[in-house]
Amino acid sequence: MSLAELSLRRPVTAVMFFISLVVIGLLAAFRLPLEQFPDVNVPFVFVSIPYPGSTPQEVERQITRPVEEALSTLPGIKMMNSQSQSDSSGVFIMFSDWDRDISITASEARDRIDAIRSELPSDLQRYFVQKFSPNDEPLMRIRFASDRDLKGSYTLIEHLIQNRLERIPGVARVDITGAPPPEVEIAIDPMRLAAHNIGLNELSSKLLAVNFSVSAGDISTDQRRIRVQPVGEVKTIEELQNLPLNDSGLKLSDIATVRYKLQRQDFGRRLDGRAAVGVDVFREQNANLVNVAAAIDAEIELIKNEPELDGIKFIKVDDGAESVKSSINELIEAGVIGSLLSIMVLFYFLRHWPSTLMVSLAIPLCIIITLGIMYFSGMTLNVLSMMGLLLGIGMLVDNAVVVVESIYQYREKYPDNPMLCAIEGTRSVQLAISCGTLTSIIVFLPNLFGAKNFISIYLSQVAITITISLLASWLVAVSLIPMISARLKTPPAITHAHGFIPALTRNYGRFLHWTLAHRGYALFGIFLIIMASVVPFKHTKFDMNSNEVGRELSMYFKWNGAYSLNQMSDEVAKIENFIDERRDRYQVRQIYVYFSEQGWGGMNLSLREDLRSCGSFVSRAILLFNRDFLCAKSSEQIQEMIRAEIPKFARAEVGFQGGGGPGGGGGQDNTVEVFLSGDSTEALKQIGTELIPVLAKQPELRDVRLDSGDENSELRVSVDRERAAALGFSAQEVAQYVS
Repeated sequence: MSLAELSLRRPVTAVMFFISLVVIGLLAAFRLPLEQFPDVNVPFVFVSIPYPGSTPQEVERQITRPVEEALSTLPGIKMMNSQSQSDSSGVFIMFSDWDRDISITASEARDRIDAIRSELPSDLQRYFVQKFSPNDEPLMRIRFASDRDLKGSYTLIEHLIQNRLERIPGVARVDITGAPPPEVEIAIDPMRLAAHNIGLNELSSKLLAVNFSVSAGDISTDQRRIRVQPVGEVKTIEELQNLPLNDSGLKLSDIATVRYKLQRQDFGRRLDGRAAVGVDVFREQNANLVNVAAAIDAEIELIKNEPELDGIKFIKVDDGAESVKSSINELIEAGVIGSLLSIMVLFYFLRHWPSTLMVSLAIPLCIIITLGIMYFSGMTLNVLSMMGLLLGIGMLVDNAVVVVESIYQYREKYPDNPMLCAIEGTRSVQLAISCGTLTSIIVFLPNLFGAKNFISIYLSQVAITITISLLASWLVAVSLIPMISARLKTPPAITHAHGFIPALTRNYGRFLHWTLAHRGYALFGIFLIIMASVVPFKHTKFDMNSNEVGRELSMYFKWNGAYSLNQMSDEVAKIENFIDERRDRYQVRQIYVYFSEQGWGGMNLSLREDLRSCGSFVSRAILLFNRDFLCAKSSEQIQEMIRAEIPKFARAEVGFQGGGGPGGGGGQDNTVEVFLSGDSTEALKQIGTELIPVLAKQPELRDVRLDSGDENSELRVSVDRERAAALGFSAQEVAQYVS
């Protein structure tokens, strides 16, 4: 018994089956997590080892090389590179196996580093092994604007904003940016220190020993057991000032000034000329993006009512939920329009509303069934899976149209037996639509079972949704459609001999008869069509991404030397002022800059989005009557204008970049990176410097630059061991005294 016969003989069962699928699908659709992109188990591991107060050469020799040698024993490494800076070491590892559990790999990397811990510097405190995920980016970036300086408001932001946002379900952590936490500074007077005959190393040891909290075990009696915990923690700054240093009553305040101060930062961020103070909100991995963002917005509205925050404006620089909702809403809008167009086309050919609605019923049914299966398969509703649903909309009605046409052909022969027509009509085309559905599905098998990479994993989201929806459309076509069509009257348009559709059918028959009678001419015509398609195919550009630049431009600063943070800030201010003075000309809505003494820096320009495109018909019509009308220039035009007009700066080279850099950035990545590998850093730097003018001459390339890492100046102190020993010091004690 075929599915068509079963649905016709058991209509209640068939209807209840599809109603159950629809109810389950609707319930699952509201529970599907919303994401911008699917979560990918990326086979990347990054080991970050902070080690401040050193030099890149020392970091490379003492930390980077031993760690590289230890990590190189991990199986399946495809690529490994490292970067040594004056304050840290970083090792990036890419593995060839995309199916591996990267959490286990990260644990193995920690074991390798722990095994060589004794070979690393003794003052190395900790290291971090980080994994990568597309969802690791902050869910929301919020910046604060106020007439007062918010750099010293860390405690206020922590208590009133950070702590309250971290209590929201689904929020993993909240980072404060731009406002450094306060710290205690002990400024020692060398003259007083020498007058009281106290050594700096001796004072340092006392300060390290005075702040402690340890466990001293338990005291057991007949009736109870008491835990003993000696506490020596310094809780107030007055306790530290009154700290005794010797038996004569010398206090720390007698030889040093103890005070609170803001922690020094080696980087700066500004938003529209003001210090960019704010918070970055991260969500938990499995939390619903849109729901968490809505809860954050609601909490922020309550936080704004706090009297301590009067005069502070909250600005959302980036909201991942908004971009996801706008993308999905645009896709839904396109899907609704596509569905309506398909219904109109169906009605034009069928000329029978009951038959058109019956066929169109396959679209919402298949989509709802697909959403239900996606939920129980652990998938998320993201831009790619939504795209797969939309691509399948046009194909969802194909099977139903073929079945309906076959049934109605039998209805012309046996108008008084609709049940027989439904069964025989479906049976005659069931093999054909099954083969057609399988051939549409099988093209996605390489994406599902082939080599794993970002592209195949992302396309698998499209493939899975199309596959499920097409299988659902086949099920609807061979079961529900025959049951409904058997209960509908024969469309009157079928019996008409005149009209566009009968004429189109007759002309198509004549054309087929001519091609069979003149096979040579038919083959020659097909050959000409193929050859005509080759010409535009050869001129088609191949690229992973479109060359379109979004409504945000990213610029980079390449510093020509080692400068202090204040010098960098002054230079960046000149670039900011240049853009700000031409804000209307460049149609800039927001200017965000970031820079660091470590050598990186850049600027993000957010362009206005409230203007009509200069290429639209409405804009051209308005320009005919109003020459002062301001229309939106394309991002490429603005980029070229800035590139041509921006002046040269003494301390930095300024250009446009594709991707982001440390500390910020974004946009599309159209960059080409060339890595030079070797044993000598100086030789590699010289080779890179010689390559820059060669590559810059290529017309396809621009903004060519050399990234040689941290180039900060340093002052080397060489200890004369003999003279140090004569004065009673070792080389290590001298080094500790200097540091």
